[in-house]
Amino acid sequence: MLLDGKEKKFEDELENNHDDKKKCEPVSCICEILSDILKKQKDSKGRNRFAYDLQGLNNVNHSKVIPFILQTPYGHPYFTWGKVGTEDCFVTVFFKVVKIDCDKNCAVLQLLKPDVSIVDSDTKCVETENICDVDFLIPTKECVLVDLSCYTAVKFMSPSLVKNMDECFRNRSSSSY
Repeated sequence: MLLDGKEKKFEDELENNHDDKKKCEPVSCICEILSDILKKQKDSKGRNRFAYDLQGLNNVNHSKVIPFILQTPYGHPYFTWGKVGTEDCFVTVFFKVVKIDCDKNCAVLQLLKPDVSIVDSDTKCVETENICDVDFLIPTKECVLVDLSCYTAVKFMSPSLVKNMDECFRNRSSSSY
């Protein structure tokens, strides 16, 4: 489709002034913080940086999983699906960092499955209010590759939220329904 001069100028301005382009510039601090978390997960005696000390994560030396949520510039959590195509399909906003490449500003994240659905049954959307209903997270064998350039915040969760499958079955069998 051929554009006249005015339409072309308008499209060029729109392209150059699009908010997403301005907000999706590389944010090296996200990569650096996730890199520090990866080191902390590998070396339980390592020192934390400022962000985790404030949340008491420095006192958790036994954890191999430090769960977190990535947030967009608009405050929305990043979410993805796990076990697609099965009855166990789930949506999660919770992750563990597995691998990081700050030169490419990307990370491989392990999906942590919440014990309850964070999807509203009426709207079929991830609802931030439902995140507060999560009692524990279960590590999965699924991962996702994420471009970190469009994320502006990392919210760390308590490592005590992460349970292994044995703990989950033990907790369920000891509770009454």
